[in-house]
Amino acid sequence: MMKFHQKNYFLISNMTIWLENNIQLGSFNYDEIKSDILLKKNSEEFLSFQKESQDSIKCLYVAQREIGTVSYLDPYIDIIGSDDATTCHIVIIVDEANSNVSLCHFDGSDTETGIFDMVKSLKNLREHENSEYSLYIVGGFDDDRGSSQNLTKEIFDCLLNRIEKYNLKLCIVTDLNTINKNGINYPIIYGIGYDIKQKKAFWCNKFLNTGPDMLARRARHFSEGANLQIYDPLSYRITIQPFTYVSSFVRDCLSLPKKSLLQYFSTSPEQEPSNFVDNLLETFKFMLEHQAPLETYFINNKPKIYSKHLDGSWQLIE
Repeated sequence: MMKFHQKNYFLISNMTIWLENNIQLGSFNYDEIKSDILLKKNSEEFLSFQKESQDSIKCLYVAQREIGTVSYLDPYIDIIGSDDATTCHIVIIVDEANSNVSLCHFDGSDTETGIFDMVKSLKNLREHENSEYSLYIVGGFDDDRGSSQNLTKEIFDCLLNRIEKYNLKLCIVTDLNTINKNGINYPIIYGIGYDIKQKKAFWCNKFLNTGPDMLARRARHFSEGANLQIYDPLSYRITIQPFTYVSSFVRDCLSLPKKSLLQYFSTSPEQEPSNFVDNLLETFKFMLEHQAPLETYFINNKPKIYSKHLDGSWQLIE
């Protein structure tokens, strides 16, 4: 995952997360999670089948530091998912009253606000006040820098500080998501999808249909913006709000060796997917072309808005 500036966060627990065996979590606890029989069964079932890739035309891809919220009744989206998570965590929250779904790919940038925006977007789609939520969390691994451990705790602290009830359906994070190969730790799961119509999470480490404007969406990692809600579940549109960044370093980076780019721009250089550096270089070329994106890309400070067609294509409408 891209490096970020991490904030400190302090826990004020309201005990809102429940395990499958009707036990409340007071804080994140590996032993409690591993000992829960039904949660363990869910994890084993989830890991028993991996999709090598997902290319559905009715898929909403959510990138790092993005939020996607989709209605169960959405005619264009059946699947929501994210990938390329090393120390990042992917969180899925499902409203059990209506099966609407929100997914966020967290990298530690303002996690508390990200959780708040996910839940708020689901509540905006709800007819009734009272509801419980299903919760799925994957990502991170036992990394030397402790980035994953910190993010796991931060996410659970944020959820435990809320008043809603979350039924934990899947939790494969950090220590539980680690495999050792030749003395080096790696994540087991890099990505997850959720089939909205089938109401089922599935393991998938690569989504091929990533949607529009990926260069700009990756460039936003270098802005000061936090988690961005990219999809409007009522208008069925993706919106990329204007942002800016410092691009003075980009020209020099384009001539650096790939190994140096990995060391400088990843929290887990040895564990990154094979396309990490290539994507980074393409992003830097975009940033070099648009050194002042508010002037050259987001003309007149207007967002990029895309509508989806039933054939899976996205059309720029503004």
